Amino acid sequence: MPLFPPLLRAAALTTLALLLGGCRDDSEPAATRAAPTDPALAALYASTCKTCHANPASGAPLAGDTAAWAPRLAQGTERLLDHSINGYQGMPPMGLCMQCSEAQFLALIGYMAGQPLH
Repeated sequence: MPLFPPLLRAAALTTLALLLGGCRDDSEPAATRAAPTDPALAALYASTCKTCHANPASGAPLAGDTAAWAPRLAQGTERLLDHSINGYQGMPPMGLCMQCSEAQFLALIGYMAGQPLH
């Protein structure tokens, strides 16, 4: 008698295929979004914001994830700017961008949120 009868082997392989098939995600994650088109802003994003806003494990809203940014945008520009400058929950003060101006923070937030801020 074989160690694994053919019927049992087929059932095990089918179960494994179904389980592994559920792990696949064909959607493009928001974090793979192209960098800002402005080279200076792209450099700032890459050296500061990207550390958390392109890493799903960080808990920060991902760049380009409009659903995650919508409730934050609803709080208003002043609140977003305050959180960027003073820190909020897990976000460090200045978002580790000590050289960023308020205008640059707004441009970076606008890029990550998917809509320009004024």
